[in-house]
Amino acid sequence: MVSSLTVELLSIHWQPAQAAFVALLNALAEVADPVYIVGGVVRDLLLQRADKLNDLDVVISRDANVAARRAADRLGWAYYPLDADRDVARLVFTAGPTPLVCDVAGMRGGDLETDLQARDFTVNAMALRWRRNCATELIDPVGGRSDLEARVLRRVTPWSLAEDPVRLLRGVRLAIQLGFAIEEATLVQMLRLSDALRLVSAERVRDELWKMLALSEPDKALEMLREFRFLHTVLPEVAQMEDVAQSAPHDADVYHHTLRAVRYAAALHGWIVGERGIDHTPAGAELAAALTPYLGRLRQVLLEIVAAERRLVDWLVWFALWHDAGKPATRSIEQAPDGSPRYRFLGHEEVGARLARQRMEALKFSRHEVALLQAVTRMHMRPHHLHTAFRNGSLSRRACYRFFRDASQSVYGNAAHAEVGIATVLLALADYQAIFAESPPPEWSAYVRHAAELIQFGLGPGGLECVRKPLVDGRLLMHYFKLEPGRQVGELLEQLREAQAAGEITTPEEGLALAAELLAGSR
Repeated sequence: MVSSLTVELLSIHWQPAQAAFVALLNALAEVADPVYIVGGVVRDLLLQRADKLNDLDVVISRDANVAARRAADRLGWAYYPLDADRDVARLVFTAGPTPLVCDVAGMRGGDLETDLQARDFTVNAMALRWRRNCATELIDPVGGRSDLEARVLRRVTPWSLAEDPVRLLRGVRLAIQLGFAIEEATLVQMLRLSDALRLVSAERVRDELWKMLALSEPDKALEMLREFRFLHTVLPEVAQMEDVAQSAPHDADVYHHTLRAVRYAAALHGWIVGERGIDHTPAGAELAAALTPYLGRLRQVLLEIVAAERRLVDWLVWFALWHDAGKPATRSIEQAPDGSPRYRFLGHEEVGARLARQRMEALKFSRHEVALLQAVTRMHMRPHHLHTAFRNGSLSRRACYRFFRDASQSVYGNAAHAEVGIATVLLALADYQAIFAESPPPEWSAYVRHAAELIQFGLGPGGLECVRKPLVDGRLLMHYFKLEPGRQVGELLEQLREAQAAGEITTPEEGLALAAELLAGSR
């Protein structure tokens, strides 16, 4: 019921651009009128930011699962009962170019005003009444539209945040995402409730962090988490990086270096997905020029889904966030010749990989995602070492092959895959920039050239792909040399793959000749 609420007529008759959403809303209205669109889409519509709509939240008076299932059966959407006790259903449409999701819920408290009063922030507590083919009425019982105009984030009621502490994280995300100030009473309560985040399920913390770090300025979100004392609860390993000093050429502690790396990784992410340029600095321009020839193949690899609609490209920011997580636990102090302290972090890659695994498992990420983050964290120093070793020249094909083989080994076994190595190279580019305050950093041109050589080997013709079809396989080796299956055959095959990648053998005959030499040398 909305009889006691102010109903504002919209100046336009709004409907989603996706015909599938229009058909679904009409179908729901036929079996459960009235139908209200609620939540972020209403906010974004009023902010004129609803151009990329792919999910809707809808409320109806009751029997949401029944109505949702009828509409889904009629239109061919997939139906999932999300929460039978709270009467919430999810509908998913996958026949179009982009998956569409609609959550349908029964009104909390049985009426619209009670439902909106139970929401988190006023800008999310508005509703649109759907009539056939369009929405023309706005219901705003708590002043959400005026807060939008004032660019203020305000709790709906004094108990809104305490009822569901995950809203503390959502408040940080919305403040950064919208560029809004947090109203004073809301801010004070958020600070007071920081310990309540321990009561939130790992999955809900994970989902809010994922959305937060997918923003265009994830470094600002992390800094707000730290300022609000949320970081120690949700990402304690990241909080422990603060005040961990580093030696030159670093000019920042581990935490602030990590924020820079996150910022550069987010810029790379935006460029790869086509949302914006890398950045407007000379370093960014040089990087874009070097990587543009590979952009199509980068997108092919990085836009693949890893798990639960999370793409590999979306993990770039997380790779940057975790790459130095092992430094606080591994720092040692030595005295430099001039008497100043020199900090060392021996083995921080391995320790960081272990810490990343523990935290990602606690947050309930998939096994494959955990393995990817571990592998990239463990390998993130390798491009730096390659740059140093080949400073005055090009990387060797053997070094490139070993890099991609070692990067993917813990995720894919012995087969060398490109994606882990490519992600590691992109992280290394963000990490290298973040070491230095100036732009471009020292040796930037050479570093970018070496990164491009790795990407060329991983994605271009004649590189990593040349070992996917080995010149000599295990059966031929065993037959030709009368070998038994076992470790010796595996080691011999790997040596032949490496020689093939390096261009040292180009025919099966050359492969067998090299195998004969290797076997003779091992006897």
